[in-house]
Amino acid sequence: MNNKHKTSQSRWPSFGLRAAPARPLPPPVPPLSSFSTTGVRDSVWCSLDMMLGAGMIIIQENTHKIVVVYETKKEYWFFPRGRKDVGESLETAALREGYEESGYRAQFMPLFNPTRQPHSPEDTDGDLKPNTEPIAVTLTSWKPKTTRQGEPYDSGGEYLTTWYVGRIPEDAVKDTGTGMWDEQHYESHLLSFEEAVQRVWGQELMILRYAWTIYGNTLEKQQVQAAVSVEGEQ
Repeated sequence: MNNKHKTSQSRWPSFGLRAAPARPLPPPVPPLSSFSTTGVRDSVWCSLDMMLGAGMIIIQENTHKIVVVYETKKEYWFFPRGRKDVGESLETAALREGYEESGYRAQFMPLFNPTRQPHSPEDTDGDLKPNTEPIAVTLTSWKPKTTRQGEPYDSGGEYLTTWYVGRIPEDAVKDTGTGMWDEQHYESHLLSFEEAVQRVWGQELMILRYAWTIYGNTLEKQQVQAAVSVEGEQ
């Protein structure tokens, strides 16, 4: 057999090069629970490309009504939320935005919230107590922006909003004129859960349903605890 034209890998010069090491595959995106959308790839967003904000689902005690804000110019409903200021904590931002956009001075509502945050070593019964940790984080993107002449001045970015649940008493008084100059046309309303579900949409609808689930579970646990306490006193 004539092997004159037979070639093999060993005949090709290597020029001293070595094959690049294989890069590890990125971890798979977790599916997460039915209350969430799917996870995202491991990412890094520097301060030039991201913003932090806070939002709040405010529930009125006893009536179980929810504060929902109506944007009268663009005609849509939403929950109080916005960007945090420099040097401001997310918790403070949530309370401030809640007041500015709704007119109600809310407080954080302790809930039996199944948070992934660890308890301190001193808090040995932390899992048995309600907490005021965030209930969710939403991620939205803003598009690149250009001037009227078509010159780019903003490359776009990612906006992360941390969501809390707040409470107001049944006799809460709504203040007026609390928003920024461009928020004076906002109107806040106290709606039932069924009414709120028909008005909000997208990410905020998912937040509402999750908050309402945790709120309902908290009420049930509080009723059980109250019944056990009464039995113990008898």
